[in-house]
Amino acid sequence: MSLSLKKALLPGALLAALLGAFPAAAKDSYKGSLDPGIPHHAAILDTLSKLEKDPADARLYNDLGCLVAWDGFWRDALRNFDTAAELAPKDSRPPFNAGLVQALRGEWGSARSRFRKAVKTDPGNWSAWWMLGFAEEALGNESAAVDAYSRSLRVDTSLFDPKVNPFAVATRLRTRVLLETYPRRRVDAALPFANQLEDPSRVASFFQHRTKAPQAIVEIEEPPRTGPVVTSVPPPTVARPPVPPSPAADGITRRRRAYSGRSGTEREGQIEVSPAPSRDGAPTEAPPGAAPDAAAPPPVGPGFGTGSGAPGTGAVPPAPGAPVRKVGAPGPGGSPGPGGPPPPEEE
Repeated sequence: MSLSLKKALLPGALLAALLGAFPAAAKDSYKGSLDPGIPHHAAILDTLSKLEKDPADARLYNDLGCLVAWDGFWRDALRNFDTAAELAPKDSRPPFNAGLVQALRGEWGSARSRFRKAVKTDPGNWSAWWMLGFAEEALGNESAAVDAYSRSLRVDTSLFDPKVNPFAVATRLRTRVLLETYPRRRVDAALPFANQLEDPSRVASFFQHRTKAPQAIVEIEEPPRTGPVVTSVPPPTVARPPVPPSPAADGITRRRRAYSGRSGTEREGQIEVSPAPSRDGAPTEAPPGAAPDAAAPPPVGPGFGTGSGAPGTGAVPPAPGAPVRKVGAPGPGGSPGPGGPPPPEEE
């Protein structure tokens, strides 16, 4: 009989030996690995310094649990969340965060309990309703999962968007939940636009976006970049002031050169500058104050110059002492006119 008793006590002794070989994790084991150069470690140190001054602040314990959980110290994180829940029993964030830590570890039964506590504390925590549905789905309770998911859609469907909620990728009930809740969600979405209000303008004024007034206005004077801006135009019936006449333009002059009768090219010679004729054929007077040109001879007759050529041919007298050359009047294209070659030059 003693032998059988020893066999019965042997498993218990082995279990006690194993538990003694692995002592429980020490409290606040994360403190030995903190590095002030890491941003969230610096946040942990700052939170700890504030907790020393105010050890009853539940918000600081909740934040400390989140920061510690990022480094994988989930036991210390759960301790801080439990402390925050005890100090602030009406705050649903500590049990929700604790449920997230246990969900990431695959402890869906404990996570479901945490999420249930969160939605009981705050029925408007839509993220907690969605995570409760996700925990029920992980445990195989599809009906309970659909019910929790449906409650999370009271505002919108963004929690089924993976960009907003990373857990949304793993759910298999998304289509079922959206289809079953569509009639109710359609009515909820239409209510704000279908209600017949007594004073809709008064109610709508509360939803208008109001921009904040600037802190200060700095005026900088700059020189105008454009001319004056006309702000009014007088009607056509109003008499307008007469426009003063512009001063007469200076007389127009013309330059003419003599051309060779053989090739029509410009030959070297004197340039005549004479006033342009008016429309009636009379020469235009020189502008007042202009000095007469001593090099140019005065015009004679109705032509543009003097010389052996016919009036209007543009022939000019040779310079004093230069040989006299007689050429025929040029024909079309600058070639000599009919009558054969030009006469020989006379010395």
